[in-house]
Amino acid sequence: IMAALADLSHSPAVLDWQKRIVETEPTAENKLILAAAGLRYQSPPFPLTAQILNELAATATNLANYQVVAASLALSTRRLTDAESHFETATRLDPTNRLFALNLAIIRLGASNETKVAQSRAVLDKLRLDANLGVSALRALVVDRLAHRDAAAANDYSTQLLTNAQATLADQLQALGILRQLKSEAFTPRLQVVQRLAATNAPAVAEVAAWMQANDLLADDLQWLMSLPASMQVQQPVRLARANGYLQGGDWPALRDFASKGNWGETEFLRLALVSRAWSQLGVSPVADSNWGAAVNEADRRFGAMTTLLGLAEQWQLPREQEKLLERMVNSFPRERWAQQKLEQLYFISGNTAALNHLYARLFGLFPTEANWKNNLAATTLLLKTNLPQAYQWAAEACAQSPGNPVEASTYAYALHLQGRDQDGLAVLQKLKPAQLEQPSVALYYGILLAATSNDYAAPYLQIARTKGQLLPEEKQLLEEINQTK
Repeated sequence: IMAALADLSHSPAVLDWQKRIVETEPTAENKLILAAAGLRYQSPPFPLTAQILNELAATATNLANYQVVAASLALSTRRLTDAESHFETATRLDPTNRLFALNLAIIRLGASNETKVAQSRAVLDKLRLDANLGVSALRALVVDRLAHRDAAAANDYSTQLLTNAQATLADQLQALGILRQLKSEAFTPRLQVVQRLAATNAPAVAEVAAWMQANDLLADDLQWLMSLPASMQVQQPVRLARANGYLQGGDWPALRDFASKGNWGETEFLRLALVSRAWSQLGVSPVADSNWGAAVNEADRRFGAMTTLLGLAEQWQLPREQEKLLERMVNSFPRERWAQQKLEQLYFISGNTAALNHLYARLFGLFPTEANWKNNLAATTLLLKTNLPQAYQWAAEACAQSPGNPVEASTYAYALHLQGRDQDGLAVLQKLKPAQLEQPSVALYYGILLAATSNDYAAPYLQIARTKGQLLPEEKQLLEEINQTK
């Protein structure tokens, strides 16, 4: 119930509630519900959803709902071919579910094959009279006509859609957009009707406000929001809608003054983040930093809140804040692989080998049986040249645990090189396939060992590492040392 209420009010707390449901009853269906929520409350590339689908890939691909969530992720990341494939699989798994056939027809409207497109339109035109699926079919036909710049036909379908009792506020807003395209005199009075109908429901107010902001009606939107009764203005969705208006318009004094008042309850962290953003844009960094720190502390150990702040840090291009948030998330939620990967990538971009080593040490401590963490810990320890005897052991164990893995092999080979066993290291790498040796991360160490044994074939591999690899500072230094010895 709490998860449903949070979702209705568009609160990121829905992620926390759904995670608790999964922890209590870790069924595939519950995990898929959490994955679907990730699509609504994270930004592309939707790492939580991708992680859950990846974890379930070995056991749940025979579930139609798995295919539906996978299709939704594919659509959200503009992979139409993958989405079509997933809906085709869902249709095979549950051929009686006509919704899957509907979704398949909708996707195929964008196909390059004109025959397939015509067939899809025919399916949708037939389904628009269906009592259950008619609304969805009409929505697809409206979108199709808009995509083909046929606003008049889109308006005809939209008018049919609005006569259906299942029509939603989103359908009303789409109709407004069509009237605006047609420069119809009916636009303004229709907008006033929609505003009046939405004015007693906070999520509906937020939806109308978002539409107006996206359609260059920002000033009118803010004026409408401020004209609502005081009891409605303090509702969380309405507060956020107004804050988003100030953000979009770049009205930093107004955002500062608005967000500096009151307490926003479970989204207090968001109020503090908005205050931080306003002060930052006004050039007062100490106050901005203080409020951001307070926002992070307020969100601490709440998955939905921290995920929302991370999204804002990415949107506002705050790499230092992203890094600190991810560090907290990895500590609080160590099984969230997407957070680990994001933090790892940030450390790589900044060339922070010591931080990577610390991250790998923590993850290896939590997951001691996973060879990749042992290998990564060994590799960074070797580069930092700290605790070398232990690093040699880790590298040997990881390589033995994952025979044939080029990354583990290259780490072990470098460990042998540091022990003066270059021929043994070469022997390890020469068991790999030629294509594996040309992977930039592997080519570096193969080139190092070839150079150490005065092999004339070192140069091409070192060039691959130099031009194609994402190298840490210590690895760049290794390349520089080889150049100096020539």
